[in-house]
Amino acid sequence: MNKTKKILFVMPRLPFPATSGRKTSLYHYCRILSEELGYRLIVAAFLEKGDDPQLRPEFIDRLEILPKPSATTKIKNIFVDSVLLKKKPMQVSLYWNPNAKVVIDKIVKEEQPDIIIGDMVRSTEYIKNYPIYRIADLDDRISLRYQRQLDYDISGINPYGAFLNTVPEIIQKIMLWKPLKVYVVKNEIKLLKKYELEIAKQCDKTVLVAQKEVDALNKELHEDKAYAIPIGVDVNYFSYRENFSEENYIGFLGAMSVAHNENAVRHFIADILPQIVKERPEAKFLVIGGGASEDLRKLESDHVHFTGRVDDVRDYLEKCKVFVCPMTFGSGIKTKNLEAMAMGIATITTTIGAENIDAENMQEWIMVDNSDEFAESVVKLLEDDAFRHYIGESGNKFINQNYTWNVTKNKFDKLLKTIK
Repeated sequence: MNKTKKILFVMPRLPFPATSGRKTSLYHYCRILSEELGYRLIVAAFLEKGDDPQLRPEFIDRLEILPKPSATTKIKNIFVDSVLLKKKPMQVSLYWNPNAKVVIDKIVKEEQPDIIIGDMVRSTEYIKNYPIYRIADLDDRISLRYQRQLDYDISGINPYGAFLNTVPEIIQKIMLWKPLKVYVVKNEIKLLKKYELEIAKQCDKTVLVAQKEVDALNKELHEDKAYAIPIGVDVNYFSYRENFSEENYIGFLGAMSVAHNENAVRHFIADILPQIVKERPEAKFLVIGGGASEDLRKLESDHVHFTGRVDDVRDYLEKCKVFVCPMTFGSGIKTKNLEAMAMGIATITTTIGAENIDAENMQEWIMVDNSDEFAESVVKLLEDDAFRHYIGESGNKFINQNYTWNVTKNKFDKLLKTIK
């Protein structure tokens, strides 16, 4: 393929392998832009723990690893930019490194890209000042996610992310002191709301996965600069599989280091699972995904099993008769639901977990917020094979019609064709 146009994509993590919801989205975004839409794709990314640049897929034409800011730089950024000057949210300050900007400047000079994309607010600071068509790919409104966390339960929030683990334990305890956390989170929400609006004004387009959040942002901007590109599912990979097992596994999928996932698991174990076990003593809750803290793993029992990070989530999902997404806060679209439904697993979720997907309740999935009713729905699906298969099959059809990566490709194509 003769690639005449170029895209530089700046990311806070490698988009491969597709081991989490966001990495999966970025993997397919890159594949679509390169293989299907024909752009020369340059990726500049920071490394997360476990990332291996040697696994780069062929559709990424050039990969540059960005130097991470040191602990000293992070502390300075937070103290000056987030606390004193209140210019940048911590999400931005923790990823800002002048040395990384030098690398990006060099790439821009060498490649002269037609388009530059920044992934989430962590990366958009690096794309602000180029005379190039700029796209802020925010995924969702993280300010909304933080606000919902604050409204629901401040005790389970770590507003500092992985940075918390880089400071001495005594400092960690001070940073997690509830009154300080409340102040930090409230300040972060204000800074994020302001920053999201500023970056949306500065960039040519802002991409979000949910039309509802696009409409809200455009209303704030007083112009149509935000654009919805829904995430998809590889329906060939997450293909339909009927479950005839005698085991009554109930599944959940997600990175346990993410606050809304940990909270959902804790909520299910404390408030929903005991009622299920009363009716179905053999039921087991299978938590699929890495990152569980030692404190969270203390909840493991005869009825709760944490798999840790696994090579292929399908091997564990296919064991489950029911998939649950009992989320109490969050934003955007929950990829876990899409993947479980694509495999034909009967799915039960909350209003928050269902947000922006628009499947029909009691037809393509079950949506319920009350813990007692949630438990009753799980038991009903475990006991009624015909109803469970009906919900699973209907959910699979819904995903195949509405959430394939081909839908994402068409939305990207439509957006990029507007660029002169």
